[in-house]
Amino acid sequence: MYKEGSKVSIMGIPHTITLKDDSLSNGANFGMIEYTKAKITLNGDMTDELAAETLTHEILHGILVHMGRDDLSSDERFVQGLANAVYQSFVPIVY
Repeated sequence: MYKEGSKVSIMGIPHTITLKDDSLSNGANFGMIEYTKAKITLNGDMTDELAAETLTHEILHGILVHMGRDDLSSDERFVQGLANAVYQSFVPIVY
């Protein structure tokens, strides 16, 4: 779904997406954002759906930090819940 070197914009700042094969899979860590490098790293072994949800999660971290809400960005339960809600809002409804 995402190619190495793809970019997403967070608050107007381009962030490069990098993929690492299974290097982030230590428990429940599937991605990470490096604010000073404007880089998001995703586990390259994930399904497309999990990669999209993980990217949403990391983008939300970036948005919250840029808003000055480090308190919310460091609350993984908050970020994960919001990421799930946002991601699911874009999943087509099948009847």
